[in-house]
Amino acid sequence: MGQCLSYAKPIVEDVLTNLANETKPAQGDSSGGGPAAAASAPSSGSSGAIHSSLPSDAEKHMVRNVYDGDTLTLIDERRVRLLGIDTPEIKEQQPFAQEAKAYTKERCHKREIWISYEPNGEKEDHYGRLLCFVWVPADDGDGYLCINEGIVEAGFARAYHPGRGKQLHNWDKFIELQSLARKENRGVWSDFEDFKVVKTANGAAYHKRSCEHLANVRNLTEMMASEATEKGLHPCRTCFG
Repeated sequence: MGQCLSYAKPIVEDVLTNLANETKPAQGDSSGGGPAAAASAPSSGSSGAIHSSLPSDAEKHMVRNVYDGDTLTLIDERRVRLLGIDTPEIKEQQPFAQEAKAYTKERCHKREIWISYEPNGEKEDHYGRLLCFVWVPADDGDGYLCINEGIVEAGFARAYHPGRGKQLHNWDKFIELQSLARKENRGVWSDFEDFKVVKTANGAAYHKRSCEHLANVRNLTEMMASEATEKGLHPCRTCFG
């Protein structure tokens, strides 16, 4: 009897091990949070940032490094600043800064991308960075993802335009994708609660009433932050940090 049990023991152990392996999640599979989960975005098929073709002026380049969510460096050492967006600052440890970087890095780091410029717009800023839209193939191979639009849609960037010169050609698209991200509480909008803000007559930003920039300004318009966002205004970098 003892010999029979001894012979059966390895067989039982093998069966139990196989059952355990069948129920174990695959390596790297995660349904929780963390940078990988946070950097996910709407699937290519449902994303509003997917385009059927590249702009006619698109140039192919290789990326050397992704600095943060809205800045990268090409292999030729030129730095690119993504147009139309503003991502949380890593240096200041702002919420979702790492997730924003992860979004762009996952899609661009050490990869070939295409860059295009705003039609009739400036090609460089005062730091000498290229002002571009960045494009990569869609995940399913059907079309091209505009990183600038996609990261706004994912909730890791706000639509941002300094207000100098004319509006970007796809500004309405940025606002539409940002509105969707806010309504679905994605990323930087995950804990959004509406509140009152003010804006100047011709300003591109909204402010807290106590903002130092408004000390000598009389003509102010009060509105809710959600309304300001829908109008394409961005938060003042001084009073909102």
